[in-house]
Amino acid sequence: MAKNYYDILGVSRDASESEIKKAYRKLAHQYHPDKKGGDEDRFKEINEAYQVLSDSQKRAQYDQFGQTFGSGAGGSGGGFEGFDGFDFNRGFDFGGADSGMFGDIFSDFFTASRGSREPIGSDIAVDLEIDFLEMAKGTKKELDLYKKVICSDCQGTGAENQATDKCGKCDGKGRVTQATRTILGNFNQVITCPTCHGRGQIPKKKCAGCGGDGVRRDYQKVNIEIPAGIEDGQVIKLTGGGEAPKTGHGKSGDLYITIRVKRHKNFSRKGMDVLSDHEISFSQAALGDKVSVETIDGPVKIKIPAGIQAGEALKIKNRGIIRGGYFRRGDHLVNIKLKTPQNLSRAQKKLIESLKEEGL
Repeated sequence: MAKNYYDILGVSRDASESEIKKAYRKLAHQYHPDKKGGDEDRFKEINEAYQVLSDSQKRAQYDQFGQTFGSGAGGSGGGFEGFDGFDFNRGFDFGGADSGMFGDIFSDFFTASRGSREPIGSDIAVDLEIDFLEMAKGTKKELDLYKKVICSDCQGTGAENQATDKCGKCDGKGRVTQATRTILGNFNQVITCPTCHGRGQIPKKKCAGCGGDGVRRDYQKVNIEIPAGIEDGQVIKLTGGGEAPKTGHGKSGDLYITIRVKRHKNFSRKGMDVLSDHEISFSQAALGDKVSVETIDGPVKIKIPAGIQAGEALKIKNRGIIRGGYFRRGDHLVNIKLKTPQNLSRAQKKLIESLKEEGL
């Protein structure tokens, strides 16, 4: 049955690229097989839909030909289901006397746009929490992901000691031609060899580490460099950081890391500036003073001008979030708050009464 990729991602047909990407990340995170309650089939379906709708050319073809368009997600190819295997990226063969003429014309045209047909592994979407100071200055993190990786024993060949023979089904090419008869004639479709799964080689003896699959689930460390000033919710993409293709042959998927910045008890941000509050007494506000203010670089002495009002902000230049190196930074803005004294002594009350009488 044909699939509606817009319904799979839960977006409208006029959804923007950012809306499609946001919907994909949310669903991929929810249904990833490694998560509790994950669903591998649903995850693959979501990934297939995203592979089509995130590519402007594929999306245009899908929109033009409706739900019969096959995405070819995961690199395995696809076609127009309503045409029994006909594919823009594959040639075809008409039966009958004129088959040579039509076959040459269409085969040359469509084969030229075929491109790579390597299998592609699944993408992975994860969240990574960092603290405010790591966001402000940038940091490096290491993730330990449990995912499909190329088997280290056989290097993805699926063979013990990497000993293989040429596949007899495809003669070592990794692909075979599949013919389909229709009322319009014979259609030839190039598909991945079902015997060697595109490797072109078959194991003499299956690898004990992966059972001949070429891949297995294992922990893999991934190093991530997080730039200073990254926004909460921003996504970092690591090409090839996802899961290995299920046959061990082809390209790994991508890793999408959504950054979550923890709230700081003293600091917040506005653009590249750091914001904080600082309380001063009535006397400091009236007479001025020098006070120590905490910044992301540690304490800094600033001057409180006499007569400052509550709510005014004092700027500490170049003490904000780093951008493009320590020579390009935002500022630190200190919001002044006036502390009203409580539990006054008799002497303090008397002094304030005197000030009141003076109009202060």
